[in-house]
Amino acid sequence: MNGISENVRRVMKQVVEAAEDAGRDPSEINILAAAKYTDRQGIEELLNAGIALIGENRIQSARDKLAPIESTGQRDIHDEFPDVKIHMIGHLQKNKVNHALRIFDLIETLDRPSLADALEKRLDAVDRALPVLVEVKLTGEDTKTGCPVNKLPGFLDYVWGNSTHLTVGGLMGMGPWDPDPEVARPFYRTLKFLFDSCRERAPDPVDFNTISMGMSADFEVAIQEGATLVRIGRALFTEDFN
Repeated sequence: MNGISENVRRVMKQVVEAAEDAGRDPSEINILAAAKYTDRQGIEELLNAGIALIGENRIQSARDKLAPIESTGQRDIHDEFPDVKIHMIGHLQKNKVNHALRIFDLIETLDRPSLADALEKRLDAVDRALPVLVEVKLTGEDTKTGCPVNKLPGFLDYVWGNSTHLTVGGLMGMGPWDPDPEVARPFYRTLKFLFDSCRERAPDPVDFNTISMGMSADFEVAIQEGATLVRIGRALFTEDFN
């Protein structure tokens, strides 16, 4: 049976091959492990195997696995792995902002002015900067969240004009889930187009450099379409995932 470490090596190899096939430098692409499929021990195994980015969908799950817990002696994951970065990749409610800022190094799901305002207010109070990605709603699915495509330019202008503590580093998006990875291609192509258009308008285009798209079933297509960060879950924890 494959262990997490072996799966990490396999996925890293697939990312390199996909990048090279697309004529891209593999060093341009980062792998984020979506950790909802594992526990603290699994996360430590991921980090020891070379993963540097961990993503969590839910704040409570992140607290249980990554934050210090006095009753069990669990240490903050940053104390054991100083280079790790923890990303929020699930929908963030305004009333959970304080909790999120205690755990996450980057929020990938900024999607509305009210959330930007809530983050900015708290960050201003503690004099902290926070990198974020703007989540774009690429499909019409009710289960998907994100800023609608037609509101993206205005929302970015709002954040750039009103949030001195938020650094927008790029865009994040999800295609529809389908066993055929080609189904996601037009959605990822759209996100790359939006990214290029928004980067031209960014206050600092050098810092606007991340396209987070692609998951276990379609990350190779996402890399072909320009992803710089792929969010991998099942492929890191499932034996012989295809």
